[in-house]
Amino acid sequence: MLSGDKVKIILDHRERNIKESLEEIFKDVEMALLPVGDIVLLFSNYAVLIERKSISDFISSIRSNRLWEQLLKIMRTKRIYGYKIKRKILLIHGSIFDEFLINDNSRFWASISGAFMEITYVYDIPIFFLEDNAAVPTFLRILSKRELNGSNDSIPKPRWFRKRAKNLPEKEQRIYFLSSLPSIGEVLARNLLDHFGSIVAVANATIEELQEVEGIGEKKATQIYEAFH
Repeated sequence: MLSGDKVKIILDHRERNIKESLEEIFKDVEMALLPVGDIVLLFSNYAVLIERKSISDFISSIRSNRLWEQLLKIMRTKRIYGYKIKRKILLIHGSIFDEFLINDNSRFWASISGAFMEITYVYDIPIFFLEDNAAVPTFLRILSKRELNGSNDSIPKPRWFRKRAKNLPEKEQRIYFLSSLPSIGEVLARNLLDHFGSIVAVANATIEELQEVEGIGEKKATQIYEAFH
């Protein structure tokens, strides 16, 4: 189970049918009358807001314009339960293929394509597709894990840009350089840069000063020091 003090799940009262399955993974799951969205994930200092729709509800809400009212409300909401909303997600359940069987393909796909682009580019809300309710606990588990370890805010893995580091933004080039030091990955490289502010300051730091950085003990501090001296 994920630690309850790391992530708290709040479900709108309409989502009670997934509460039991979520409690098998998360320690802290509550029901509430949410002012916006269907699921809220609360972390130590921010929230992730999720809106859920079945594929049929998604399509009907496009035709009635109800979707845009809901997404505009989500877009305008900056905080929930006192937490700043860092990420907003639209979950769609079901298969679009089934809808093709009962709709004119060309017109239907044109409408859906336009809606996807509007949601992604205008409302800045990413869309994820899940088969059914049974997939929700796994999705939330992976989402929480990635949020807790910083994966959703990381840069591409070094193996993908080893030969093109010069094309990275300046700060990411510094992180790339520091991450190449012995036993220093991206997370520690970012911690070092955040703490010292520059590679020069890292290089000039003593072993004791290096140990002040989160995640760096005496052994790693010594390795970093020796790499620059």
